[in-house]
Amino acid sequence: MTTTRIGSLPRQRSAEPPWAAGGAEPPRDPGGRITVEPRVVEKVAVQAVREVPDAGPARSRGARARMSGGGVTVRLRIVVRYPVPVGEVAERVRARVRERVEWVTGGRVHYVDIEIAELVR
Repeated sequence: MTTTRIGSLPRQRSAEPPWAAGGAEPPRDPGGRITVEPRVVEKVAVQAVREVPDAGPARSRGARARMSGGGVTVRLRIVVRYPVPVGEVAERVRARVRERVEWVTGGRVHYVDIEIAELVR
C-alpha cells in the first residue's frame, strides 16, 4: 500500500519572476548603509532654530552634534529676542530641532542642550 503525504513536495518556481507578470521592477535591495555626518545634523539644527519665532542661532558655531549608534545629541547656542520668556522659546526650539533632526536623519534625538548666548531687541 502506497501513502501520499500532502505538502511534502517542494514548492515549484514559475518560469517568470513574480515582478515580471505585473510589469513592475524587481524589489530593490538597499545594498549598504547610510551615514549622516555630524556637520549635516548641525546644519539641520541651525535651520530649525531659524524657523522658531523669537529665536536664532548664535553667530559663532550655533550647533554641535554627536552621533552614537542610532542616537543623536545636539548642543545649541541661540539668541532670544528680549523680552520674550527664555524658557518658552527654548522649549519651542528644542521641539522643533528634535522634529527636524529626526525627520532628516531617521535617528532618535536623545538630548537637545540649549545655551542662551545673547538677548537681542
